[in-house]
Amino acid sequence: MVILSLIVKYTSYIAFLIFVVGMVYRWRKWSTMPIHLRWELYPVPHEAGKAGYGGSYLEEFSWWDKERNVSIIGELKEMLEEMLFIKRIYNNNKKLWILSYSFHLGIYLILIWFLLVFLGSITIAYAYIPIPSSNPWAIFLFYVTLVIGGLGDLLAIVGGLGLLIRRLINPVLRDYTTWPDYLNLILVLLPLISGLVAWIYDPYFNLARGFMASLISTMATPYMPLAIIINLALIQILIAYIPFSKITHFIGKYFTYHKVLWDDEPNLGQLDGEIRNLISTRLPWSAPHIKPNETWESNVVGGAK
Repeated sequence: MVILSLIVKYTSYIAFLIFVVGMVYRWRKWSTMPIHLRWELYPVPHEAGKAGYGGSYLEEFSWWDKERNVSIIGELKEMLEEMLFIKRIYNNNKKLWILSYSFHLGIYLILIWFLLVFLGSITIAYAYIPIPSSNPWAIFLFYVTLVIGGLGDLLAIVGGLGLLIRRLINPVLRDYTTWPDYLNLILVLLPLISGLVAWIYDPYFNLARGFMASLISTMATPYMPLAIIINLALIQILIAYIPFSKITHFIGKYFTYHKVLWDDEPNLGQLDGEIRNLISTRLPWSAPHIKPNETWESNVVGGAK
């Protein structure tokens, strides 16, 4: 087990590096994509003073001569409501929202748990304060980590299993659920369920803090039972997998909302060059209404004839 403990320690660095490089690549790819086909749907939350009734800068007389009043706070508020409370699912499908919110809330709590374990490991490795101990900060970290970790894991497992079962038995959901959707849920559920098993062997998360401390300092890697090693391996697989899956929607929401749904920047000539390049792009695919290897412009002109 000592050798396996050392192996999962060093593979932790590899998984984290893959995650960081993959996320940077994904962010760069999305941020450099061509301009989208605008929706121009209102209300847009960044319209200060107008979002409440669905207005926009276009209703202003000579709007092109006036400075736009854009509210970043409005966008952040809308995005946070969606990310923290999954508002759109709640408004449209409350039965699905119960499972989805349980799953996502559990994941959020587990992320907080990771932060608490990280803070605990810093406290142990650099402040030389053992956890648990009589130190007020150590007492706080000990109990909060215990509550947040247990509650988060249970909520995420209940929500994740519920979503998986619902996708399997509901004919509507099953019809448009692809195998990567099932794979994503399974790869998230495996660390959660194995984490629940590992909790039996580390009920106060002392080994978790010790392992984290060994990652960020010269402290020795603690001896860990096989159940905890398996849990760490499954976590690493998930971390390395995330950048290459739909799970990256947690950063994709920025582009979905800010750069697609809400982008209503007026084109006063600054976008002409980019648009001109796009309409001159040749289409490598064909369809009954499309001429392959022709540009977008020639296809539109040809269609108009």
